[in-house]
Amino acid sequence: MEFNGTLTTDGYYYGSYSDEDVIEFHGIVYAVCYSLIFCVSLTGNSFLLWTLLQQEDLRWTSNLLLLHLTVSDLIFTMPLPIWAVNAIHGWVMGEVACRLLSGVRFLGFYSYKAFLTALTVHRYMGVLYPDTASSFKLNVHLLSGGLWVLCLAFSIPDMVFSGTEVGGNLVHCIQTYRSHMPEYLMYYIQITIFFLLPFAVITFCYSRMWFRIREIRMWKTNQAARLNQAARLIFIIVVCFFVCWAPYNIILLLYSLTLHGLIPDQLTQSAAFDYAYTVSHTLAYSHCCLSPLIQILGARKFRERISDAFWRLRQGPDSQRTHP
Repeated sequence: MEFNGTLTTDGYYYGSYSDEDVIEFHGIVYAVCYSLIFCVSLTGNSFLLWTLLQQEDLRWTSNLLLLHLTVSDLIFTMPLPIWAVNAIHGWVMGEVACRLLSGVRFLGFYSYKAFLTALTVHRYMGVLYPDTASSFKLNVHLLSGGLWVLCLAFSIPDMVFSGTEVGGNLVHCIQTYRSHMPEYLMYYIQITIFFLLPFAVITFCYSRMWFRIREIRMWKTNQAARLNQAARLIFIIVVCFFVCWAPYNIILLLYSLTLHGLIPDQLTQSAAFDYAYTVSHTLAYSHCCLSPLIQILGARKFRERISDAFWRLRQGPDSQRTHP
């Protein structure tokens, strides 16, 4: 069975060639992966959100940016069960809901990358320019508001170009580009503004921090261990960011080149391309559950919160525990 589809982030209607067996297989894979990602992400981000609101001082810029990062992950996570149903049973919620939830999904996409970049830059400033970083607190609310407005503005076109179409025997919520121009324009925005730019900034910041921490180690100051932990955490985030988003953006780039006629259409019409998109798409969606796991397991203060929670469950809610 043939479709004249587009490469979208809905996880279903991704190529111009698919038969019913391939469609059914990918639908099952997406439904299972979405469900697993939803469970892990909701648990991890909910705990992280509770910890930040109840246990942490939000007057600290890093905590406030991490709070926004967690909220962006939850925004992306909450509709995942609906997309899981869409992958198998089709879209049953109507055109308006399709557009709104598509906008929410892209808002979660874009805001995650924006706040991860802002958090990395702040930590970079704290290591290399601590005096400047302390004055940054006065502007963090304006920065956060500006990033949300920017991400919302970029998600509006994705919402406008969303709609319901029939694929096989089912109706699906997908991106419905009316011509190639808005289609590859949106792909290039995702690749350049929301992948290459954040990755370049994050990589630059980490590289500078790494050299700075090496110098502090040579001085043998007490600050070295704390900075080393922060740099290690950021390094893990950078690696996970690249693993999650690089394959997906490579697929977007290849498909965009076919729209320009620079790559033969046979590449994007092959079953191998369909499977490659399935893997890259799933990796991209998994970002929302990897981020809280990295924060919780990589930062000592969050590990202590988990340890305290288990301690209170065993000893009673009124028990208090001290840390060395």
